[in-house]
Amino acid sequence: MTDYTATVPVLPVTVENIITVHYFEYTKNFAFSGEAHDFWEIVFADKGDFYITAGNSEKLLRQGHMYIHKPMEFHNIRCDGKEASNSVIVTFTCHSEELFSIAGEIIRCGDDIRGILASIITEARRAFSDPLGDPYTAHLTRREDAQFGSEELIKIYIELLLIKLIRSGSENGIITKLPKVRTDDRRIHDMCDYLEKNCTENISFGDLCRRFSLSSSTVKKLFGEKLGCGAMEFFSNCKIERAKRMLREDNRNVTEIAELLSYSSVHYFSRAFKKATGMTPTQYANSVKAMYEAVRSLN
Repeated sequence: MTDYTATVPVLPVTVENIITVHYFEYTKNFAFSGEAHDFWEIVFADKGDFYITAGNSEKLLRQGHMYIHKPMEFHNIRCDGKEASNSVIVTFTCHSEELFSIAGEIIRCGDDIRGILASIITEARRAFSDPLGDPYTAHLTRREDAQFGSEELIKIYIELLLIKLIRSGSENGIITKLPKVRTDDRRIHDMCDYLEKNCTENISFGDLCRRFSLSSSTVKKLFGEKLGCGAMEFFSNCKIERAKRMLREDNRNVTEIAELLSYSSVHYFSRAFKKATGMTPTQYANSVKAMYEAVRSLN
C-alpha cells in the first residue's frame, strides 16, 4: 500500500478580510477630500480618466489603469471637470510583504486583470445587499439570498489578481504586458471598439456585418461565445453607458441626449434606459447628484 504524504500549500498571498467593494460612477466635478486607513485599497479606472493623490503626489489614472494604495497612505480622487468617469475600488486586509512590490505604481491592466475585477463586482452583487455606489458603506451587509460561495470567490479573485500582478511585476516590470490576441478575440475586440466609438449612430446588425465583412452567423457566434449577448444588445448597452456619462456631466437634458444617441423618441430612450438600469434617466441623474452631495458631506 502506498504511503501518501500531504503537502501543505505555501500561501504567500492571503486576504484575511474584505472591507468594501465599490463601483462608482462619478460626475465630471466629483472630488473626495481624502482619507487614510490601515488596510489596502485597489483603485481601477474603468471608464474615463481621473486624478488620484497618493501621499504627497497627485497622479493621473487613465482608463484601464490601476493603483494600489498601501495601508495608512493618504489618498483621494478627483475628476478633471471635463468628463465623467467610473472606478472600481476594493479594500481588504492582507499581510503579504510582496504587495509592497506592486504598490505605489501605475499599473496598466490587461484583459485578464479586467476580467478578474469584473468577477469581483459580480460576486459582490451576489454576496452583499449594499449598493456598490454608496460612499457611506463602512461594512458589508450579507444578502439573505446570497449565492453559495460568493464571498469565498471574492477572496479568491482578489488573491488571484494580486498574485498575477506580483508575478508580472517581477517578470516584466510593474507595467503589465497585454496578452497576445487570438484572431477571434481581435475580431470581437474590433467590433466592440467600433460600436462603442459610434454609439451615437443608428447602426443595424446588417451594417455591422457588412462593416467587418462577416456573415450574420459568425457575428452571432462571436458575440454569444465571447460576451454572452447579442451584438445589438451590446450596442444598446453602449448607448446606455454613454447616456449615463452624459447625465453625469450635466451638460444636456434627456431630450438632447436621446437625439444625440439616435433614439427615435425620448420615450423610447427612457424605456430602454429604465430597462437597463432600473431607473429613468431623471431618477439616475438625481441618484448621482445625491451621491455627489453625500461625498461632499464626508469631505
